[in-house]
Amino acid sequence: MIDVAYPVPFAISSRTARHSLVLTNRSPERLTALSFSLLGTGLLRTTAPLVLDPGQQVRLTVSGQELPRRGIVVVRWFRPDGSEYLWRITF
Repeated sequence: MIDVAYPVPFAISSRTARHSLVLTNRSPERLTALSFSLLGTGLLRTTAPLVLDPGQQVRLTVSGQELPRRGIVVVRWFRPDGSEYLWRITF
């Protein structure tokens, strides 16, 4: 049996500023235990719920005195079957 690829459930629906973006759960699944990590300098501020239902959004904002020209945010979540996933966003 061949496993079908699991598409990333998020869409970057808007970039409201250079270091801010909004993610939308475009999947039909409830995503749980969401967490966000920043690789690089700065502080990552979120309005993230621990659970993101289909259609819900979360805003990620990186702030600080010395913001990187480019950075990476790692998004971590669990699917309903308990599988853990990671997704890297370069901004």
